[in-house]
Amino acid sequence: MNLRQLRVFKAVCETLSFTKAANILFMTQPAVSHVIGSLEEEIGYRLFDRLSRKIYLTQAGEVFLEKVTRILELYDDLAARSEEISARTPLRIGSTITIANVWLPKLMQEFQKKHDLSIVKVEIDSAEHTERKLRNNEIDLAFIEGVVAGSQYKKIVFSSYEMILICSPNHAWAGRKEISLEELVHEKFLLREKGSSIRSSFDSALLLHNIVVDPIWESVNSEALIQAVAHNLGVSVMPTELVKAELNSGKVIGVRIKEMNLMNQNHIVYHKDKYLSKTAIELIEMIQRKSGLSVSVKEK
Repeated sequence: MNLRQLRVFKAVCETLSFTKAANILFMTQPAVSHVIGSLEEEIGYRLFDRLSRKIYLTQAGEVFLEKVTRILELYDDLAARSEEISARTPLRIGSTITIANVWLPKLMQEFQKKHDLSIVKVEIDSAEHTERKLRNNEIDLAFIEGVVAGSQYKKIVFSSYEMILICSPNHAWAGRKEISLEELVHEKFLLREKGSSIRSSFDSALLLHNIVVDPIWESVNSEALIQAVAHNLGVSVMPTELVKAELNSGKVIGVRIKEMNLMNQNHIVYHKDKYLSKTAIELIEMIQRKSGLSVSVKEK
């Protein structure tokens, strides 16, 4: 049993004529008769009585028509609303903490101005946890900083940022523009948690110079670390964009590290085999336009 058979049956019911139904459906009369005959054979009972060149619905046919009408109405409603259903299906986004603090709110505000029907759900976590959610299909898209491992992912760079060492105005380094790598070893560090992009990038940069630091504070909350630095409890490494207000006000001081260029890239990441909804594609394309990118994104 298929939709074509049901539509032919309904047309015959409405006209009580194989010939008239055939004209409406742009079919031949024998083709309509064949469809009805095949349908009756499939369901195992007669739908029409053929009496003196006229056809009449059987009692079983009347019951069958009620159900067919409901099925076709539901199908037609579903087809008509398919785009709306797609738009109302939540887009699940995962974001690392720094991107969520600095870039994501403005991006989502601009996107939802033009897509007010779209439902976007955002989960903010460390880079490690965000990547795991992407791998387990708990989210559709991820905004991740730094290195994104795994050949199974499509990664689109949409921006980058500099990281800077910050200290208190009362710290010994406050009056200096830069410090040496050797001076880092004995300093008290207040750092983001392991698994965060900021921490991973900083640790990796240090390892290139055979340096490892053991922080006295670790936190998922960048603001808590910035406050601790301001109170001269130690030094930290933060994205310049994230501490712009504190640097401008003098609450913290930025210091360069010789021979170390601390940079991170921001990526939109999704699984290569993931079906991307129209909403997801439009979000990616909006960010690409703002970033001057032209990477092809297609629904799978």
